[in-house]
Order: sequence, then C-alpha cells, then structure tokens
Amino acid sequence: MALVGKKPYPKATLKKIIKAHSDLNIKKNADVAIYLNYVLFMETLVKEAAIDSKQSGERGLAARSVKKVTRDTLAKFKG
Repeated sequence: MALVGKKPYPKATLKKIIKAHSDLNIKKNADVAIYLNYVLFMETLVKEAAIDSKQSGERGLAARSVKKVTRDTLAKFKG
C-alpha cells in the first residue's frame, strides 16, 4: 500500500528527538539519512533474527531470537 500525500515519517518529530539526544542542530537533510539508516538497521535485525529462529527450530520470529542478535547487529551499525 503506497503512501499518497503522506510523509513516511514525521520530520519535525524526528528532528526534535535528534536535537534532544545530541544537543546539536542538524542540517537540512540529515534527518533523511538518519531515518534511512534506522530502517536499514531494523531490516537487518529482523533478517538476522529470522535466520537465528530458523536455526533454533522455531516456527516464527521470537523475542528471544531478536535479543540474541541485537548486540551483533548494533556492532555492525556502530560506524
């Protein structure tokens, strides 16, 4: 389902969150890069968790699998 006329994420809210955590002003399109990096991280996390859950014999994605792969996935995205 495509978003027609709607923004995929609230830019103003994201900018407020970034400013609150970093206490720095951000450039015009930095929030886009941050959002895309977040989406890529979540996609990788879900894929890794799905692989782990299949290897451990689970039928679906479980919280245990997500917790197991979170540390390694975060390490990949540390930068």
